[in-house]
Amino acid sequence: MDIFVHVLSSRGMFTSAIILAAGSGRRMGFDKMTARLCGKAVILYSIERFVESNTDEIIIAASEDNTDKIRELVSENINTDKPIKIITGGATRFESAVKAVRQTSCECDVVSVHDGARPFVTAKTADKVALEAFRHGAALAAVRAKDTVKICDDGIVTATPDRSGLWLAQTPQAARKADYLAAAEKLDVNDARITDDASVMELYGIKPFIVEGSYDNIKLTTKEDIAMAEYIIGKTGASKLCVGHGYDVHRLVEGRKLILCGVDVPNKDNLGLLGHSDADVAVHALMDAMLGAAALGDIGRHFPDSDSRYKGISSMKLLEHVRKLLDGKNAHVTNADITIVAEKPKLAKFIPDMQRSIAAALGLDTDDVNVKATTEEGLGIAGEGIAAHAVCMVEKIG
Repeated sequence: MDIFVHVLSSRGMFTSAIILAAGSGRRMGFDKMTARLCGKAVILYSIERFVESNTDEIIIAASEDNTDKIRELVSENINTDKPIKIITGGATRFESAVKAVRQTSCECDVVSVHDGARPFVTAKTADKVALEAFRHGAALAAVRAKDTVKICDDGIVTATPDRSGLWLAQTPQAARKADYLAAAEKLDVNDARITDDASVMELYGIKPFIVEGSYDNIKLTTKEDIAMAEYIIGKTGASKLCVGHGYDVHRLVEGRKLILCGVDVPNKDNLGLLGHSDADVAVHALMDAMLGAAALGDIGRHFPDSDSRYKGISSMKLLEHVRKLLDGKNAHVTNADITIVAEKPKLAKFIPDMQRSIAAALGLDTDDVNVKATTEEGLGIAGEGIAAHAVCMVEKIG
């Protein structure tokens, strides 16, 4: 082993990070990799930490359903010279890992496999695990068991193991690439004893080295874990709540579609709002509220009506852009309240669709979005058009 380490050290260690993101998310009820955690997709947290680390390349094993979305997230949010490859994983965790390892560079010495559902890995831990795998053949992050563990048979306690020797496995888990691939050739992918990458190496005859990790490096498995993750983010980075308010008004004219909150509102008078874009007054007010809370100006600054690129554009596309601007400041909307002021048409039956539309665009639950409509009793400017007010809460992290 010492000779092996000496030879590799003379030319440097090449590490390939494998981020597994192909899980079905059955217990969550949604794709947790692309779900928002404090305004950022879960998968991005892990990618950013491996970009910060000494990892030389990153391979992401995605599912058939989320491959395109993850590719889009990486393209729009990750700025690095490190090669990042996104592949479609296999039917099981082990299959996905093996498939990704086979896609690594021919220069690769160590593969480090990480669960994309663990957003709080640190670059320091990733580097330490890779180095110890380089030295010992395999390594993994783990934490000491805090609680007493009971072994049971049919609900009856049969043994209480000594807690001092018990560790709770985390990721990343790393191994020399050649050994990992040799183990994969030898083992049956359906072997019930394979629970993680460390167990693969154990079954192959290599005893992994333990790198003490952090209790914050939790895996997001249930919806309760999301609440814990939000607490960890708030604990590790100062959280600040900011309120934004937006207002907009547009004139009603004949011959244009009436779009409010991204919803087409047909009406007997064939009236729509006049504007450079689709003139969705409610979304315009919401965008101004978001930009105001994040101290990013207003929609006139970002989408001037003198720019032909925005002529006739859907305001929902502009809202997506504003959301990305907030992402860039580690900020996200926690709730929104929109008031539409209109004498006509009647909007009550469209409001549920409006709430769903805005919630989907912001990555929120419908319970966090309120849309309501009122009139000005024939007073004010709303008789000739439609106005909207929006208030939102934005949380800034760090």
